[in-house]
Amino acid sequence: MATAPRKYDILVWGASSFTGMRLVEYLALNSPEGTRVAIGGRNKDKIENVRSRLATKLPEATVGVNTMDILIGDSLDSEQMHAVVAQTRVVASTVGPFAIFGEQLVRACVAERTDYCDITAEMPWVRQMHRELNDLAVRENVHIVPLCGFDCIPADLGCYMLAQYARKEFNEPLLHVKGSITGIRGGVSGGTLATITNQLGIESRRLSERALAFTRAKTSQHRQQSANSKRSNRWVIHYDETLHRWQTFWVMSIVNQVTAKWAGEVLDYGPGFTYTESMCTRNLFQAIIYGIGYLYGALLMFFAFTRSIIYALRIIPRPGEGPSEEFIKSGYFSLHLEAFSERHEFYGKVSGSSDPGYGETAKYLGESALCLAFDRDRSFHPGIYPPSVAMGSALLKRLRAKDCQFDIAHEPISSSPASAREGKQL
Repeated sequence: MATAPRKYDILVWGASSFTGMRLVEYLALNSPEGTRVAIGGRNKDKIENVRSRLATKLPEATVGVNTMDILIGDSLDSEQMHAVVAQTRVVASTVGPFAIFGEQLVRACVAERTDYCDITAEMPWVRQMHRELNDLAVRENVHIVPLCGFDCIPADLGCYMLAQYARKEFNEPLLHVKGSITGIRGGVSGGTLATITNQLGIESRRLSERALAFTRAKTSQHRQQSANSKRSNRWVIHYDETLHRWQTFWVMSIVNQVTAKWAGEVLDYGPGFTYTESMCTRNLFQAIIYGIGYLYGALLMFFAFTRSIIYALRIIPRPGEGPSEEFIKSGYFSLHLEAFSERHEFYGKVSGSSDPGYGETAKYLGESALCLAFDRDRSFHPGIYPPSVAMGSALLKRLRAKDCQFDIAHEPISSSPASAREGKQL
């Protein structure tokens, strides 16, 4: 962060998006009094409309929405992004697809020494930014923290919590964690679907490269196979002996697995640490149907022709649209974690009491921005890294204080979404 004083503590970039508007509302209600919040994006009329609507809705907010200044800029214009981010200590971005609209913003944040967090799950883009900008970010002591939404904070901080516990209680490394979505209710916005569509196009262009990398990785793994890698090798559809439920593919498992493993390597959870994730179903038939449904849906969204038909029929929302307020409040999720150290097996649970993609994501991103703005100390890890690496225990403490469940037990923890705290905290 630059030594020169900044006009704002936090800038919400993409405030007119569905998630951005919820983030502005969260910060208005949950920021410390006196926090200087600005809102921004490309379209001034839309941003002013958001400010007007939220000011009417939140007359008692600790941070008055009417006091939030508006900053305007084009995410594809490097000069404009530099001018915008130079005014704030932290940027919290909801503008996706990030591979298209995020690069100039991140580059400007690194150059201007402005901390940054977002809700991307576009791992190829995150890796590209890390490869190209991480060394500079470390030298400038800047924290660029992607992956601060439902993907990937529950898995990322959940594994971090378990690794800390294994070291403290057993003096052992953490070898493997198996995550199971035991319950979930949530909607999807048009912006999220647009990001997924863009990501499918990027991934299709990398299939041959990834296939070659996979072959090399399997050869290397064969030479150094260990107990934790054996635990991670399960069929996509399988029966979980701990939870006594059939499980199937979970749509966010790929990015969560990569993120948790990345954090484990940086923070040294244990040799060859692995994380796997799947979703519980009622029975084998449902597990098969869900697996086929995910594949079929991805294929329909991949092709422009079928995607245009789906949008025309309004089967899915367009960018800027999302679930209703009532639906978001009725949402929840529950993630059960089964952890293995060298000689012990123990358990964790992460849960949320609102729609994970919007209610919980606004909370995760909001607290990440507040953490960067007000909690930063020498324990924070500069560079481009997942939340657990960048903020660690400081962010975990913040989320627990906001009724996000992150608990540990020596027996499997109840999978009911609204269950009372049954485990303990570090």
